[in-house]
Amino acid sequence: MTNEFGSGTFALTDDMADVLTRVRQVDPTAEEAAVRGYVREISEASALLDTVDLTDAPLQVSFSPSWPKGPVA
Repeated sequence: MTNEFGSGTFALTDDMADVLTRVRQVDPTAEEAAVRGYVREISEASALLDTVDLTDAPLQVSFSPSWPKGPVA
């Protein structure tokens, strides 16, 4: 599958074709350019989060795998 991008053409990568196929299962009218933009934003955010070093930061909230029953006062 090829698509126009600016003045040249490019082939969809297998990963992008897979993402586009999955998105179109949910929204058949999804535009490829919009999906590409979302994927790029997610990739950039992920790369930024990978640079954050939290090894010396204490957890602000204690974690418990069990949820309390009922409202917490």
